[in-house]
Parts: sequence; structure tokens; C-alpha cells
Amino acid sequence: MFELEINASKTYTVTVADDLSAFKQKVLPFLKGESVALITDEKVNALYGDALNGFLSGKRLLKIVVKSGERSKNARNYLKIINALAENGFTREDAVIAFGGGMIGDLAGFAASTYMRGITLVSVPTTLLSAVDSSVGGKTAIDLAAGKNLCGTFYQPSAVYIALSFLRTLPKREVQSGLGEVIKYAFLSDTVNAEDIKRADGELVFKCLKIKRDIVNADEKENGARALLNFGHTVGHAIEKLSGYRLSHGLCVAKGMACAVAVSQRIYGLSDQTVAKMRQLLEISKHDLTNTFSAADITDAIKADKKRKGDCVNFIVVKDIGKPQIVKIRFSVLAEIIKEYENKNKAI
Repeated sequence: MFELEINASKTYTVTVADDLSAFKQKVLPFLKGESVALITDEKVNALYGDALNGFLSGKRLLKIVVKSGERSKNARNYLKIINALAENGFTREDAVIAFGGGMIGDLAGFAASTYMRGITLVSVPTTLLSAVDSSVGGKTAIDLAAGKNLCGTFYQPSAVYIALSFLRTLPKREVQSGLGEVIKYAFLSDTVNAEDIKRADGELVFKCLKIKRDIVNADEKENGARALLNFGHTVGHAIEKLSGYRLSHGLCVAKGMACAVAVSQRIYGLSDQTVAKMRQLLEISKHDLTNTFSAADITDAIKADKKRKGDCVNFIVVKDIGKPQIVKIRFSVLAEIIKEYENKNKAI
């Protein structure tokens, strides 16, 4: 079992355990009220719907299940959750448990952060992507028609409990999606390497979380260093939106990182050898890096991004592996680079 302390606006512990055996010890002390809302999706509910019931005996349990997939991270489901909390008499002493992947973490977290101006939130991620990234750091959100994560808050959980047993049962496509976020950490720090990615075990989860812990502790509200965690996400979110959220987040981030490498090469004149080394990282997880959307469509989608500054967008590039930088790039230049890259490689 690993433990990691996050020292943001709220101090809390992330527990990485083999199974749920330590759940009662690590989570129950934070469930002080009589009621707990378990927010999950249909797939997780079908597989693990009763997994936490025994630990929550003695609590009044309200389970809210939404359809699986990013398209459920919307205002309608947000209102469904907070209305259910109100109708069932939840108070500020009660709690929400986000039980699922990144979509559930964002949606349940946003509901917890706004209901009665904030009630206790516990995160129990069930996917590799949510375990290494979205369950920690306090970002919550829902998507709007104009773009992804445009309505949200910074709201830290009271506890995060990661049971590796959930990750071992994931289908290949979910592991592959999670590796999109894992590879991001390999670009940001030399502490995660190709061999770690190939193993995809508990030690890898812990290494990724330590990188995120250090960044969140230094910059909780993304005023500086935390923006580096957006490597690959600017283009990735645009592709995700253009696909109608049919493509997984991790896959879109992988496509976005490939594009970010092309932007990095243009800005810093990276050698072909350095670019080849970066491409090798991206290819470990066998993501499909091809793309069917035009440079113009991608750039237009990015114009709704939270990182937009007038006719520019803050964009994360890399001078080398482990050396990320934030640059301001004009949309016209970004579209030009994406188009050049499409023509050269027939892929993003």
C-alpha cells in the first residue's frame, strides 16, 4: 500500500492499495453525516455496484447511476444529482462518493462542490486514467455545447482511494486510454520511462501521482506550473469535441501530444532524432494517431478553450523529454503547423 499527501487548499491523503481492505480505515472517518450519495455509471454499476455497500452499512445510501461515456457529463445530469441530494435531505455533513472513471469524478465532484456550497467528496477511481490523473488535484467540471469542461470548479476531495484490483479488470481499450495520460507524465518528467509504461502497475500509478502532487501543491489553481499538465490536451479536447465524445479522452490526448511534438519541433527546431525519441514514447501504447478532422476545424474548436488569450492560446510544448514549456501561439500559426503535419504524416 502506498500513501501520498496532497497539500493544497485542503490537505488529504491518496491511498493506493491492492484492494478495498483498507477502505473502512482510510475513508469512513470522513463520512461524518448519516447519508452518502454514491455516484457511478452503468458500466461500473454492473461490474462493481455492490462493492462498497458493506463498508457503508449504517449509512443511508443513495445511489445515482448515469449512462457511461463523456456525453453524460452534462448540465442535465448535474441537475439530476443535486436535485436528488436535496430531495433526499442531504446536509452539509453528508458526503458524495465519486465511484468510476474521469467522467464520474468530474460530474460528481462538480455536484459536491456546489450543493450547499460544498459537501464532503471522496473519490474512488476505477480506471487507469482517473487513478493517475483526474481523481487528484481538485478539478471538477461539466461540458457545454461550446466545449469540454467549460463549467467547473476547483474543489479538493477529502480522500482518494485507489484499489488496483479495479484496474486489473479493465478492458484493453480502457487501459490504452489511460496510457494517454500516463505518457503525458513521461513527457513532463524523466521519472516515468518507457519500461514503467509497459508495466502499467501500481508503481507506475504512484510515480504519476507524485508528479501531479508536486505540481498541484505548487500551483493549485493553474496560474503557472499546473498548466503543464495540459500537454496534449489543447488539441486533444478539440478532437474529443469534434468526435461528439465518441473517441476516448486518453486516445484524443495521445493525438494531441503528437501534434504538440510537431509544434515543439517548429518552435525549437528539434532534431529528427529527438522527435523520433518522442514518437517512440507515443507509440508504446499503440494508439491510433491518425485524425479525420481538418486543421481549420481543430483550430476553431480550440477557440472555445479556457486557455485562449485573444487570438492566441497558451500551448504546452517540450524542448526535450522532461523539459516542458508554456508558449503563447497564434491560432493562425497553430493551424498552419497542424496542416503541415497532416500533409507530412497523414496523422496527428
